[in-house]
Amino acid sequence: MLFVAILLVSATLSLGSDELGSKYRPSSTEPDSDYYACKLKCVKMSGGVDEKLKCRNECEEKQMQKERGKGSGETDPEYRGCKAECEKIPGAVEIERLRCKKGCEDYHDEKQKRERGGGQGRRGGGQYNIVFAEEAQDVRKMVGECHQSCQGSQGEQQHPQCFQSCIQKRLQEQGRRQTGDTRRPETTRRTDKPYRQQSNNPYVFEDHHFTARLETEHGNLRVLQKFTDRSELFNGIEKYRAAFLEVEPQTFVVPNHWDADVLAFVANGQGTITLIEGDSRQSHNVKRGDLFHVPAGITAYLINTDNNERLVLAKILHSVSVPGDLQLFSVGGGEAESSYYNAFSIEVLEAAFGVDRESAHKMVGQQKLQQGVFKKVTEEQIRSFSGEDKSRGWPFGDRKGKGRGTHSIYKNEPSVANENGILHEVDSKDFPDLRDINVAFSLFNITQGSMAGPFYNTKATMVLMVSNGGGRFEMACPHLAEQGTRGGQINPRYEQVSSELRRGTVVVIPAGHPVVIEASNEQNLEVIGFGLNSDENEWFPLTGRDNILSQWEDEALELTFGFPASELQSVIQKQNKKLFFKAPERSGRAFA
Repeated sequence: MLFVAILLVSATLSLGSDELGSKYRPSSTEPDSDYYACKLKCVKMSGGVDEKLKCRNECEEKQMQKERGKGSGETDPEYRGCKAECEKIPGAVEIERLRCKKGCEDYHDEKQKRERGGGQGRRGGGQYNIVFAEEAQDVRKMVGECHQSCQGSQGEQQHPQCFQSCIQKRLQEQGRRQTGDTRRPETTRRTDKPYRQQSNNPYVFEDHHFTARLETEHGNLRVLQKFTDRSELFNGIEKYRAAFLEVEPQTFVVPNHWDADVLAFVANGQGTITLIEGDSRQSHNVKRGDLFHVPAGITAYLINTDNNERLVLAKILHSVSVPGDLQLFSVGGGEAESSYYNAFSIEVLEAAFGVDRESAHKMVGQQKLQQGVFKKVTEEQIRSFSGEDKSRGWPFGDRKGKGRGTHSIYKNEPSVANENGILHEVDSKDFPDLRDINVAFSLFNITQGSMAGPFYNTKATMVLMVSNGGGRFEMACPHLAEQGTRGGQINPRYEQVSSELRRGTVVVIPAGHPVVIEASNEQNLEVIGFGLNSDENEWFPLTGRDNILSQWEDEALELTFGFPASELQSVIQKQNKKLFFKAPERSGRAFA
């Protein structure tokens, strides 16, 4: 299956090559007039790329049957085995199987070419090369965009699932544009759900969706890809990005600023954050459970003051320039190129600092003790940074300027708490800085073998970041479900979107989407929640105490569900806990 998977990607990529005009070129003879007529018919036909590809592949299949009737391919056991595996692709639509078989044929043809000692292999005239030339340009553009979306020029090798999913999505979009069909693309039927959920679940992000922006042995910063690069469903949160920062013990992060507002939650460890704002300098000791806000353009530096524990920050960044694009501006800490001072001429720096050239070079030359942006510090420096050494006159706690501060999520009582879990919530009423970026915060601590929900948010899109433990989630989603019609009316349908959860997993829950979060039987599950666009947001439980059904009138219940209200009320009022419940027993249940 690995061989077939590679061919699936290579077959898709080859659509952007110079040979897109003819995926088949006979190895020994030119094709007959029937083949040309068939191909030209495909060019003139109406329809999108998928329809044209299917038509063209049928033409090529007929021609190849003539060629391979001479024993050129069907006698090769590797070729026969490859085609047989294509038929076994789970949940695949016909066009995917055809592309897979095309990959087998291309591989076999190249193999024959190598065996002939580098002979001609495929041949063909200009008529081949002009077929689908416009599509070739479009596909080459798609390939480039998907390379970038899947993190770099080697995206298809490093992250084949991401790359293949991206190419497939762009081809479908192109087909709809050509046919004038602007409706949401068809999705795989429910019988194909396991395959679709693994390869086309835009709501779940794993390790390979992160890019390491900074990384050394002393720390790393990993930023999640743009939400809109994954799906247009996330256009409403295109200005936001998620990130994890990890800093090893006794390590300093050199001063920098972002072109984005940053909200950070201390998920583990302790440290000191210093903000330089105008003529003021504010330092704040932070520890697990603290939130702090660094406005866009404000220079900040951070130190892990602990001797043993790693400092871990979960971050949401709100871009202020290009939506979703983030730029980190650093004054130095490594090679000269890592300082934005280096972008200016030495003459400008001499004049700006009012110093001679030798002194100006200190601002752009390589710093001593090269260690990048993460630097080890001494015990004395740690005491000074943390405010324990008062001799240097640090204005620790002095609330000059705009009074940026921190907020502990444990300052208030939990919103919900029982033996199955605890929910801590912070909004702009508790921490006014949240109003600047329109974000609310939640921390779910779910006891092993328990679950939170089902519930939904009215206005906020939740970005859930798993900080500890394992489990799974389920969500009701209308976007991936086939919408049925009856009597000219659209009947809403909802597909189950689900995935396992592990440390580092990120899940996006759009507003209005009911969701359940489960902890495994082996360990508790801790999930950090950032509510984006949270102004006037509320969350409503669908079961348990205070659930929305408990407020309905009896007549509304009977008309909706078709049973007597008394019977329905016995179900609705049975569960007396709120939000957190014992999870269902699952046979063979295993979470990462």
